[in-house]
Amino acid sequence: VLCLSQLRELRCLEINDQKLIAGAGLCWSELERFFESKVPEFHKILKVFGSPQIRNAGTMGGNIANASPIADSLPFLLITDAELELTSSKGVRHVELQHFYKGYKQMDLMPDELISRISIRLPRKTDLFRLFKISKRRDLDISSFTAGMRFNLKQNRFEEVRLAMGGVAPVALRLKETEKWLLGRDFSLETMKQAGRRAVQEITPISDVRASREYRLRLAVNVFEKLYYESNPQPATQSA
Repeated sequence: VLCLSQLRELRCLEINDQKLIAGAGLCWSELERFFESKVPEFHKILKVFGSPQIRNAGTMGGNIANASPIADSLPFLLITDAELELTSSKGVRHVELQHFYKGYKQMDLMPDELISRISIRLPRKTDLFRLFKISKRRDLDISSFTAGMRFNLKQNRFEEVRLAMGGVAPVALRLKETEKWLLGRDFSLETMKQAGRRAVQEITPISDVRASREYRLRLAVNVFEKLYYESNPQPATQSA
């Protein structure tokens, strides 16, 4: 067993325009401090990402390489078009995260390769950006369901869409068909309800100790409506 935590090449953290380059060896505590100001929505997820001891040792590269379909970082990485730098003695190659997983615990990673860097397209200030983590407990619990949504609207119509879910298939995945369907449509409650119904056609959740299949399907529908209501808060009705 080799400890890679002090390798300088795995610990870079730099921003070039809107792209973040993060070394795979950075621990979550270091990333938590960075994302607190840069991407507060992801910082909220990191705050309940295990215990402080886990965040001091665990890394983004490890979370990706563990290949769990309920890894908390994956919806964020998928909707920010993350790309992995894979390094071996033969050289370097790059793989988009959305194409990295080939099946449950199966990755496009050769035996002599390691994940060295992750590039992330940071959300713009104009993006509608939400992340969801559902678990039985708020703290120190493995997710039952995760989701990420990133929208760019122009005149209240969807101009760019990224959707991802975890815990609903053998791998965390982008919802490509629902993304295509939303493009050009109005951002309305009815549109979001229809998007939720379409999203469940792209997922294949199972029942396990954390949640039933039916519960996960219901969550996949509800997160679309939840995002709409959170983005369009209505004043409370006052009684006479």
